[in-house]
Amino acid sequence: MQPTRTLTAHCSLSHETGQPLLSIDNGYAKAEISLFGAHMLSYQRHGEPASLWLSDKAVLDGSKPIRGGIPLCWPWFGPAPARVGSGKPAHGFARTSLWTLDGVSDHDEGTLVHLSLTDSDASRTLWPHPFELDLDVLVGKELSLVLTTRNTGQEPLVYSGALHTYLQISAPEAVSVTGLGEPYLDKVVGGQHAQQQGSLTLSGALDRIYLDAETTVVVQDGDHRIGVTSGNHDSVVVWTPWLEGATAMADMSDDGYRTMLCVETAITDEAGVTVAAGEEHSLSTVII
Repeated sequence: MQPTRTLTAHCSLSHETGQPLLSIDNGYAKAEISLFGAHMLSYQRHGEPASLWLSDKAVLDGSKPIRGGIPLCWPWFGPAPARVGSGKPAHGFARTSLWTLDGVSDHDEGTLVHLSLTDSDASRTLWPHPFELDLDVLVGKELSLVLTTRNTGQEPLVYSGALHTYLQISAPEAVSVTGLGEPYLDKVVGGQHAQQQGSLTLSGALDRIYLDAETTVVVQDGDHRIGVTSGNHDSVVVWTPWLEGATAMADMSDDGYRTMLCVETAITDEAGVTVAAGEEHSLSTVII
């Protein structure tokens, strides 16, 4: 096992999970980021409950996607769309790729981490586009993630995706969610169009794509408030597997659904986002 390396006054690099792991502890918060998937594992402001949920059965050794935290779904969200072809992994390949650490720096507003991923022989077998993918993470009084897709090829590329944020909650019955807007697609019943009436409360499995959410969606959990601010997205996905879903997952405890709720900044439209040759597009989320 490689020894822990101190990178800055507030950030160290270890391999305790079997994959490179960044640990941050500054004046605002503590956080962990795995370079496998550029995966945000944890974020907790000092003196407050954890903002992110990580399954107690999450597999962190790089053998499968990580359950919890903030998986990066890219260059598609959910099952591979027709434009990509069948037989491809759900949610793309960014979350199961080993990313490069390009830099870490401490600032007055927090600790900034820059990670990158570029196309390879392996990626081109799944998605035949040259690209540079950057993730900028700022761990401060808020947690900010900016995922930038840069087209380094000669032809346009189309992508979709999500910053698949698992929020930590105290209990489903304590939670209400506001700012989602009214129209949504209900994937539990085959993608039917439906309307949200008032705030969302939790009483069963949910898999909804909200099409007209406010910039900031607020999760009120008893006296604790978490905001999820989205940028350059077309939708917000809200998901909980509930008991029936949790029991079907090897990497989630049967009662794991009681302490998590996904509120995801997403690009879900079938048309995706077109990025012209030499251009870029950024998708962002801020946990406030």
